[in-house]
This record gives sequence, C-alpha cells and structure tokens, in this order.
Amino acid sequence: MKQFLHSPNTKTELGSIYQDAFANARELFVVSAYLTEWDHTLELNARCKTFRLIIGKDFGITRKFACLKVLRWLSSGRKQQFMVADNIQGFHPKAMFWLNSDGQAFSLIGSSNLTKAAFETNYEANAFSEISADEYVKAKAWIKDIERQSVIVSEDWIESYRESNVTSNDRPAKTKANSSNPTILLTLEEPPDTTELLKARRYQMRCYSQKKASIVELFRKCAAGKISSEQFFESLPSVWDMSLENRLQGKGWERRGKAADFKALTASFLRVLDAPDAERDDIVVSELGHLADSKNPARKAFFSEMLCLAFPKDYPVLNQPVSDYIKDMRFRAPRGATEGGRYIDLAKKLRSFLVQNPAHPAKTIAELDTIIWRVYGNGTENAA
Repeated sequence: MKQFLHSPNTKTELGSIYQDAFANARELFVVSAYLTEWDHTLELNARCKTFRLIIGKDFGITRKFACLKVLRWLSSGRKQQFMVADNIQGFHPKAMFWLNSDGQAFSLIGSSNLTKAAFETNYEANAFSEISADEYVKAKAWIKDIERQSVIVSEDWIESYRESNVTSNDRPAKTKANSSNPTILLTLEEPPDTTELLKARRYQMRCYSQKKASIVELFRKCAAGKISSEQFFESLPSVWDMSLENRLQGKGWERRGKAADFKALTASFLRVLDAPDAERDDIVVSELGHLADSKNPARKAFFSEMLCLAFPKDYPVLNQPVSDYIKDMRFRAPRGATEGGRYIDLAKKLRSFLVQNPAHPAKTIAELDTIIWRVYGNGTENAA
C-alpha cells in the first residue's frame, strides 16, 4: 500500500494516479460523494470496456456545470455510464477501483473527491494499493449495489437538480437540498383495474416460464446456423405466441421484422442471456449497437420483449406508451446517447421507479409495463 498525504505545501502523485487509471484501465469504477469540477483533459482509453462514474447529490454540493462538462466529455457510447446515487441518502464514498491491461486490480480510497482542491489546496489522505482478484470482485459487487439505486445523469436531471448556495469563498454551502428525496420523483396513477392487469401479466410470465427452455433452444439453433432466419421466424409461434399466452405485445412487429437477420439477433440475445449479472447492462448496450448499425428491424419490439421476458425486473419492452411516460416525467435520456444507451437509460428509470415506490402493486418492470399501457396506451391490448 502507498499513502498519499496531501497538503497545500506538499504535492503528491495523486493526480497522476487518476490519469494513469483512465489511460490504462480496461475496467474502471469511480465513486465520489460530490462533483464540483471535472478535468476534461482526462483521457479514457478506448480499450476500457467497463466504466462507471457515480456521484452523490447530498446537500446540493454537486455542481451542475461540472455534470454538464462530464456529459460533453463522454463519447456518445458512454453517456449512460455517468450516474448519480439519486435514491441513496448518505452517499459519501471517495474511491476508485480498476483493472489494468495486464489483469492487475487496484484501488484508490481516501478523502479526495473529484475536485481541483483535492489535488491542490486541500489536506487529503488517500491510500493506493494493488488488490487481490477476490477483493476486486467484492468491489464490483458493491458498485453494482450502488448502481441499482442510481439513475443516469442527463440534461433533464441536471435541470431539476437543486444546487446549494455558494458561499463568499466560492465553496458550496451545505443545505438539506437533495439530501433524501430523489431529484425527479417518478409517479404513476393506479387505474381501477390494476389488480386484474397484474394478475393477467403474472399469468403471461408463468406461461413464458413454461416455454422458456424451448424458446432458448430455438434461439441457440438459429444462432448456431442449424436453422435459417426464415425457419426461426416460422417456428416462433410454436413457442412464443398470443395463443400460448406468453406474449406481452400484440401483432405489429412481424410486418417489418419478418425479414430480419435472426441469426445475428439470436446471437446477440444469447450473449446477453449468458452474461454475468454485473456486465449484462453493458452487453445489452453493445449488442443493441451492433443490431442498430445493421438496421436489424427486429431489434426494438421483438428483442426488447425477449429481454423483458427473460429479465422482468431489469429490462422493459420498447413501446410508445413507455416512451410517452418518460417524456411526461420530463426525464429523457442524455442528448447524443446511442440507441443502446437510451434503452439502458429507460431501464434504469423504471428500476428507479420500483425503488422509489416500494408499496406500488407492480413489483417488476414487466408488471409496470402493463399499467403504463393502461394509463398511456390505447387501453386495450399491447401492440408493437
């Protein structure tokens, strides 16, 4: 372990450790209790396959202009990797964990937030150390738990966020602003037939569970080239169909989706299905990116329903009512985010709804979907 004991008159290598981590990490996780500045000269290497920057907003100390600088600094494919622990009261960590190109894991933990003062004028104490593979896995699990209670920072979030006042010495003054309540509170009315809607949706999910093994087997055959895209499409109704009561959406996607490259789509879905839990969101973003690049017409309604059925607590079905709900909440994705980034942004917002509203009768995103359809849709069946 190496100590960095910083004072205004004693310089340390703390800044260089940050720069080296950003320049060389293939996985990098940064958590900071607040963000008052951002060094836009930091360069995150293109080989970094997993990145998270999670900040706090307690007392309104985090600065809006600093958040906007991060959004401008991030590439379009990484917009969804900047988050705020919006549903956590008492978020005070200051730490980095990363894996370098040689597979070595490191941590930097101490008193320093990501501020200019931390590297120049403050008294700060930090410890830098290589850590074992087991300790790194524990750190990733800890970050994942924080991420479940976080939302993606977007222009809408920044606009709604309340900063604290700035004191005469240009430092934010602590207030009770944003110390406990989410910055954007997600609400949804409960229609009179909520109980019946949820009963029907839960029945659909049970029907899906009974056919899940057959559905996955069909996907694996197509991905392996054992059957053609046309054969896959023709075989789908035998395992997933409204007549089997395991399909969430009505007719619609088939008109454009019939000619899709199902070999590519099934391979993408299986990579998501087989991914470790901690990496699944990133793989969803990546696979949706590949499918969007090839303009695969089944990547939205069909692919997202397969994700929702397989992971009902984590992923939504892409449909107009859900999009309208997010617009109504004035909580859109970051500008310039990719298609995959926008999808994960939507997923995280709906996950956040469930965290914010533990007493709500819907307990999964799949269940929430049917209520959103009743409130924002046409009031009848879900159509793609």
